[in-house]
Parts: sequence; structure tokens; C-alpha cells
Amino acid sequence: MQRYYIGKIGISKVNLTTAFNFLQKAVADKKYGYVCVTNSRTVYISNHEEAYCAIQNGSLLTVPDGMPLVWIAHNQGLDEVGKTSGKDLMDAIFSISKEKGYSHYFYGSSQSALDSLEKNLLATYPGLDIKALVSPPFQPLEAFDVEGLAKEVNALAPTFFWCGLGAPKQERIMALLQPHLENTISIGVGLAFEYFAGTVSRAPVWMQKNGLEWIYRDVQQPMKLVRFAKPFGFIFKRMITSKFK
Repeated sequence: MQRYYIGKIGISKVNLTTAFNFLQKAVADKKYGYVCVTNSRTVYISNHEEAYCAIQNGSLLTVPDGMPLVWIAHNQGLDEVGKTSGKDLMDAIFSISKEKGYSHYFYGSSQSALDSLEKNLLATYPGLDIKALVSPPFQPLEAFDVEGLAKEVNALAPTFFWCGLGAPKQERIMALLQPHLENTISIGVGLAFEYFAGTVSRAPVWMQKNGLEWIYRDVQQPMKLVRFAKPFGFIFKRMITSKFK
């Protein structure tokens, strides 16, 4: 899949439909890898941390979750690019999972949130094949037993490994894990677990379309608001320069 660049990071030229179709074909063709759902903050980190940028650029897909990333693509003449959020991608895949025989492994968040997620998903998508829901301990990257986790995942052979550890940890874990996986695509979806669990509500559609979803989200998690100050300035500058190039 071709990419466009915001500084050093390459974003796949996709929208929700083309990303969804790409992943269906990847499963059919047994083309496994990890998928990054990237936003302004992860674009900023990628432009300031070489190793993390390499992870984003080495993915099966790196999809644009955020209207500023989409607007930059449109400024580059890439009108086909559209917002592709983790939540929307999950809904699309869940909706065909029973028909296609897809199964799922959820990794991240708290056990109570996972319990709610499972209940809500099975109510919305009856018959969804959930192989496991695992809440790992809060720990540094070096403490994760990646090989042990890979053995557990391979034993269950889910079609999709959904990682909800939040960025940038989830991408780093997936990059370490994916080479050990045999029949699974990993996708890092961050806060989407909380949306499905109902512990965090999603912004109204009008806010999503106008690039304001991050404000709605961070009002619910004010401790995280400070993390977006520098990324906002960085991406705003990129939007302006891409407009007038």
C-alpha cells in the first residue's frame, strides 16, 4: 500500500473502506503483519524518535486516525484518503467476522473494562468468536514476556490480535510480537477498548468530522491533555505548510 509522508512518517493512502478491504485480502492471502492507527501525537513522536518512526514505517498499514492527517493528505492532492479510526475499523471487521470465520484476541485495558467490552460486543455481534481477553500488568516494555505471549496467541490462532495498551507502547509491543506470530494480524487501537466497554464515550460525529474529537476525549481524561500541546503545534504547522506548497 502506497504512503504519503508527514515529515519522516509514512501514512498509508487509505480510508475506512480501502483499509477494511486491504485487511480482508491480507487475511485471505495469509499476509500477516501489524497495523498502526496513528494520530497527531504519534506523528509527532515518529518525527522525534527514530526507532518509533521505523516501527510505524515498517507496518502492514499505518492508517490516519485524525482529521488533521487527512487534511494534510488532501492538501497533497490525495482526495481518496479518509479518516480511519480504530473503533470504526473494529466495527467493520466485527460485522463480517461470523461470516468470514474471523476470531479475536484482546490485549490491554483493565479486567473490568474487558468484561464490559466482551458483554457489549457479544450483544452487538452475536456469535463473535473471542479467543481471549487479557489485561496485562502495568509495566515497562522490557518486562513483557513477548515470546511467552506469542506462544499463547499462536496456540489460540486468532485472526486478529487487538492491542489496547495505548501509543506508543502498543506499537512497540506489536513490532516485537509480530515476528513470532504465525496466523495473526496485530492492530493497535488504543482507547477503542474503552469505547466498546462504555467507560469512555466517543465524540459526536460533527466533532469527529471537524477534527475536534481529541478535545472531547481529553476532557474525559484531563491528565492526558498536556501530552497533546506539542503535537498540536507540530501538526498545525504541517497543515499550513502543506496547504501553501
